[in-house]
Amino acid sequence: MNPLLQSWKVQSLTLLFVWMVAMLVSAEFILSLAMIGLVGLALLQLRIVGPRVALGWRKTLRQQWQRFLAYRAWLFVSIPFLLVLLSVPWSGDWGYTLERLRIKLPFLVLPFAFASMPTLKKREILAVFYFVQLIVFALALYVLANYLANFEAINEQIGRGQPMPTPSNHIRFSLTVALAILGGIALWKEDFYLSHPRERYFLRGMTVFLFVFLHILSVRSGILALYAALFLMGVQYAVQRGKYWQGLLVAGGLCLVPLAAYKTLPSFQTKIHYALWDVQQYLQGKGGDYSDSERLTSLKIGWDIAREHFWFGTGAGDLKAEVQKRYAEAYPEGYSFRMPHNQFLSVWAGTGLVGLLLFLVGFFQPLFYRRNYAQPLFLGLHAIVFVSFLMENTIENNFGVSLYLFYLLMGLNYFSGQSLQPITREGVGGLG
Repeated sequence: MNPLLQSWKVQSLTLLFVWMVAMLVSAEFILSLAMIGLVGLALLQLRIVGPRVALGWRKTLRQQWQRFLAYRAWLFVSIPFLLVLLSVPWSGDWGYTLERLRIKLPFLVLPFAFASMPTLKKREILAVFYFVQLIVFALALYVLANYLANFEAINEQIGRGQPMPTPSNHIRFSLTVALAILGGIALWKEDFYLSHPRERYFLRGMTVFLFVFLHILSVRSGILALYAALFLMGVQYAVQRGKYWQGLLVAGGLCLVPLAAYKTLPSFQTKIHYALWDVQQYLQGKGGDYSDSERLTSLKIGWDIAREHFWFGTGAGDLKAEVQKRYAEAYPEGYSFRMPHNQFLSVWAGTGLVGLLLFLVGFFQPLFYRRNYAQPLFLGLHAIVFVSFLMENTIENNFGVSLYLFYLLMGLNYFSGQSLQPITREGVGGLG
């Protein structure tokens, strides 16, 4: 590779690492700078002219645009932004509408940036997973040390429906841990190391630790998302290789692990007891101040709005005001206001069934485009995000957007560079 082009790739990877660290510690300003930097690099793309190399605008926007269009999966990533934009005519709350457009803007501009970026190689993507593993491991050690130092107080806190303290939002942090575990599995499968073969054993130990830690953390969104990903990846492995008994072992193991966690981990056991008690409070109409009851109530409110604004929704910018109105009418006392805790339901209520169908196309098309689902890690990413969509408004905040796009766009960058090669059963634990 030409030295200048190599330098541009190094700058891109550096910004990816800055993005990753800022995302994990919720440094939103730095996170935004990293994203803007990637877009800026895309606009200053290198151009090779025979043996000569020129920088900047000599590679025209038209040439970059043609490269972007050549791999159609990039286009579908922008649908979440376009749905908000298209609903502007029937959205009256301009402040909230502009906020939604700002948060969803990365869906529009970052696909172009990653499409213009030099194609990432297998080892470079594995190196990103390596550093994700290290950072998440360090953060997990911090969270665990704090938990052990305040064991009784935090267990009591969990028993009242409050999360274990984490560096960022506990749900997004648990999803980050789940994704780090999948990355660790890819590193394990590839026997990856940077400088010394003994690193492989350390990486495997970190993966096992993070798996146990996720159950200690006891955030159901992350645990269920990880199980869904491992189950699908196990089924895929069994079908591709004809080793169905191994698939059954994976399924059986995933059923046994929660039982073992319940018997051995106080935080996990406390969380299960609280969840069962909370649901009982909701069924008795007493759950106004409890987390799960509030979630269920938010789903009911969201479903009522979706039914009444079936085809085109309230307008993405008016959804918050409509939800607040419904709470005030139906629950004047005892229930805290919450947006619907389901990404699909929020899209339906805000942009209607038409918007939901387009949203599903935008989510699944990159997975099925040119059989990208055949790559286990990419399939696992989509499983984790899909499950999180069932329980949270994952991409209605900067952290969720960045978490989803970080892995999705890296994968599409790699696949776009491999698009002329046949798909095989071997790969980067799922990157091909």
